[in-house]
Amino acid sequence: MPLDPETPCRLCDRPFPRPRLTKHHCKPKSKGGTVADVELICPQCHGMVHATFTNATLAALYPTINKLRTAPELGPFLRWVRKQPATRRKRNKSRRNKV
Repeated sequence: MPLDPETPCRLCDRPFPRPRLTKHHCKPKSKGGTVADVELICPQCHGMVHATFTNATLAALYPTINKLRTAPELGPFLRWVRKQPATRRKRNKSRRNKV
């Protein structure tokens, strides 16, 4: 039986089987985002994005995956997570003060 082809997380670039990736609305639906604003990212990155930013901040400052990659608040996390195996699962704690 062949393995599922792997797809990279659009935020950390780690390879995952396609079914393990989650849909992230770069521009939140509540702020006018559409299906065109969806990117596939791994659960760990998705959790960290929403633990760090409010929907208002995502819509105003990081409405695309390329802009989100440059967010200084995610820099240390992305450097760390890129070194982790895709099998590692760690729950991200919500930050006291979301940006």
